[in-house]
Amino acid sequence: MSSEDSERGAVRRLAREPFPDGPLVDGRPADRAPARWRRRVQRLLVSKGERDEAELERLLGQPPAVSRPNVAAVISPKGGVGKTTSAFVIGSLLADRLRLRVIAVDANPDFGTLAALAPARLRCERSLADLLTDIERIETAAQLRSYVSALPSGLHVLGAPADAAVMAGLGPDAYGELLALLATFYELVLLDLGTGVAGRLAQFAIGRADQVVLVTTPEWVTSSAVLAALEHLEHERTTVACNKFYARGPADLRELERRLRERRLHRNVAIPYDDQLAAMLDTGSYQLDALKRTSRMAIKRLGLAVAEQLV
Repeated sequence: MSSEDSERGAVRRLAREPFPDGPLVDGRPADRAPARWRRRVQRLLVSKGERDEAELERLLGQPPAVSRPNVAAVISPKGGVGKTTSAFVIGSLLADRLRLRVIAVDANPDFGTLAALAPARLRCERSLADLLTDIERIETAAQLRSYVSALPSGLHVLGAPADAAVMAGLGPDAYGELLALLATFYELVLLDLGTGVAGRLAQFAIGRADQVVLVTTPEWVTSSAVLAALEHLEHERTTVACNKFYARGPADLRELERRLRERRLHRNVAIPYDDQLAAMLDTGSYQLDALKRTSRMAIKRLGLAVAEQLV
């Protein structure tokens, strides 16, 4: 063999073989069949509930389409249906998952309890009445910070004054001034209103709001009042939160949903009654991820319904 033939043979030995498309195991192409089976088994091991919740998280993880400050009014014609709870969990979710600057404002003229949902160590003793008194001096977020309770979720809470007479004296003009200030610092202002939809403050809030969350319970009497209240609202920007749904009463919920569909209100969310959620709210220890899946998903759906209507 000539020296030239030897050199060509050496070059051939040093040349790389074509690189395989798939993964390698010990330098050899791996058998793809086991990987396919593993993925198939993993899909079987993941429940429908887990897949549904993962899809909700994916939707909540999309960047929100917020082009300006938004106002959402949380209302109901009947008391005790969970308006304050709804405002609190919506605000917490949007601040945490969407990283929005969100403030929930207690606009209940009759001893509002929104501030009480904040942990005691984080609760601000000042109220919106104090903020209105000092409003001309507020120019920065740092100055505003001393009037709100800042929660771990990122939600800020502006409480109502302890004196109901002071709160009752605050009309639409005062709230208009307050909203103008808050719009400077927040992307979403949630107004937790008192009972009723026809009063001056409620009508002001509905008129100023970009969207409305109407809270009810599944029972016939309450939902009838809510359905009558819909005549005062623009349906296109209304989400109905059916709160305190009991698993043993599905017929009530189905009837309410049927009546909502008749009014072309398809954006509604049922939130089950949950003792754990109630205990968390009572003790200022609310954590969404610690709730059972049915409650977590209901709250996420409600938050997503609000998020989808941001402008």
